[in-house]
Parts: sequence; C-alpha cells; structure tokens
Amino acid sequence: MRILIVGAGIAGLALARRLDKLQLDYTLIERSLGWSNDGAGICLPANAVAGLEKLGLKDKLLAISYAVHKIRYVKPNGTLLSSASLKIPPFNQQPFLALPRAELLNLLRKGMESKVRFGKTLLSIEQLTNGVSVTFNDGKTEQFDCVIGADGINSQVRELAFEEPDLEDLHVTNWRFLIDQETADLQPTYYLGSDSFFMRYPMPDNKIYCYAHILDKQQKWAQKQDKQWLLTRFNGFEDKVLEAIKAIPSNDDIIPGRLKSVVSREVYSGSILLIGDALHGCPPALQQGVGMGLEDVHCLADLLAKYQNVETVFSHFKQQRLERISWVIDESNRVIRLASKGRTFLGRVIRNFIIRKNGPANVNGWRKLLLWDR
Repeated sequence: MRILIVGAGIAGLALARRLDKLQLDYTLIERSLGWSNDGAGICLPANAVAGLEKLGLKDKLLAISYAVHKIRYVKPNGTLLSSASLKIPPFNQQPFLALPRAELLNLLRKGMESKVRFGKTLLSIEQLTNGVSVTFNDGKTEQFDCVIGADGINSQVRELAFEEPDLEDLHVTNWRFLIDQETADLQPTYYLGSDSFFMRYPMPDNKIYCYAHILDKQQKWAQKQDKQWLLTRFNGFEDKVLEAIKAIPSNDDIIPGRLKSVVSREVYSGSILLIGDALHGCPPALQQGVGMGLEDVHCLADLLAKYQNVETVFSHFKQQRLERISWVIDESNRVIRLASKGRTFLGRVIRNFIIRKNGPANVNGWRKLLLWDR
C-alpha cells in the first residue's frame, strides 16, 4: 500500500513514525521549505500523554515538560470561582503536562528530516477506481493507494476533496505568547471576564504560556498585534495578568488568531481521509488538539496493520472515531459559548453559578473523555 501523508505537523509526524514501525510505504510532504517553530505553548491532558507514550516518547517528554496538578477558574480580579485537582481518578491515569510547542515538535521531528519532502503542496486530487492521483505544485503527478490529510484546520486536502470544507467562525479573536517569568508554584489559571478571557499556563524553565481572547464578531481586532493595546484592553484584570503582558519581549512575539471550528463531519471521501485538526479542528477549550490527533493516528495505524483494503480501514476508522470527535467539537464550542455569556450582568451571574456548581468546564470534559469506554 502506498500512502501520501499531507502535513508534517504533530499528527503527520506521529503517523509517519507509526508507519515506519509497520514497514508501510509512505510519502510525507510539507508545504514549508523547512522546519519552522511557529506557535507558543501547548497543553497535554492525559490522553495526549498516553498517545505519546505509545510512540515511545513519554520518558523524553517528561524530561522537557512542566507537570500540572490543578486547574483554577477565577474572576478578572483573581477571586476564585472554582478549582479542580488532577491528582485524583480518573485524571491520575497519566500526568498532565505543558511545554513550548517547539519542544514537542522537535521531539517528533528527531530522525525524520530525511523522510519529509519540503516545499510540496497540492494542485489537485483526483479519485481513481483504485486509489488517488495527486498533482503537486511542481507540476508532477503521482498515484497513491490513499491520501491522509494531516494539514491542520486550514486543510488544503479538505478544501480540494470534500464537499463541505468550510469553517465556522466563533466570533472570537485571540492572542498567544510565551514569556520569561518566574513560575514558582503556579498552576494553570483561567480568568473569565465579561467579553474577554485570559489564561496563564506554566511551562518549564520559568516560562509562562499566555492566551487571551475577546468577543469580536466584526473582526475589528483580528489583525491587532500590539502589546500596549493588550495592556489597555485587559486593564481591570489582576496585576499578574498585566505583568504577563508587560513581559512580552516585542509585538512580533504575539501570535494573533481567530477561533474557528470544522463544520463537516465527513471523515473520509473515497480514498482520502482526514486526521488531526484537518478533521476536528476546534477551539482549544478542552486542549484536545494533540490528544485527539494522536488518537486518530493510533486508531488508523492499528487498522492499517490489520486490514489491507483502504475502504475497510477508512470505514472502521469512521465507526470508531466519529462519535468521540463530534462530541469534542461540540463540547469545545459549548465551553466557548459558556465563557461568552459574560457580556451581560445576568449572563455573568448564570455563567459563574454554573462554574461554581459544576467545576472547571475543561476538567469536566477531560473526565468525560477519560471515562468514555468504561
């Protein structure tokens, strides 16, 4: 079986590693001209750590990560709304870890550079009776038994090959950045404002990953990349938030973005399958980007080891993954909408009551995922 993997990010590299162990023939392409270190921090709940353990990378991961033990939701002034321990069942199945995104990518990239065809994109994909014909940006055409789209939420594979490639815009503009700051005994802290949100997440080596967002239906601030503007916009949050913004080295270190979500529940089309954010990209409310992507990888690799027929592999993959994928997308969108209820006084009262009563929303989501098959 000849397999084309599109995208050498986390899911694409993980799949390539699994296919190496299965001694299956694959081609891995990446649109970038070489490795890049885009991104800020990354958070790894228990299922993500379990996925990396299956790749034989857990010990190396532990050596470069910050262990998280508790989640706190607070008001903008720092007053506690709710907290939850990650040291109790079912959360203690695996450690919850955090690290710079670049460090995780470097771990997955080790020994893989010679296996990636850099600077490659797709011009067209044509379904054949047995397989797929792909034309690349250099004009060359090759045939594969199947194509795996692991090329992120703005997937070119989904755009070219699927009937519903569109993304839902959730009317939220966000900013991410890493700062050098003493972490001490910091545990992840989520600040819920009226129309705004801020997160401080500890990283190894006295770094803190910060994520901020505001409701921005008209995309008025979508291209804003300004430290002073963020200070003004989050004025009224506790000093720790303002100190974090002040610690941003330069405006170039701020990564702006929009929260979007994959709309379609198409898992595959003919001999073309999506995995990772290409399949289930959604807001990071449950921090499931890596975890769900690795679950996709291991499910697909196990099926490829068992079956030789592409249709059989893909249909079983859909059967095993679709319900869980759909729940994560819907729940992630729901958590964002819950946080957005703070636009009115009554909405804030309701939102804060729900959080006090039920606990941190992301922790509840993790519990559901960890108990899924029990």
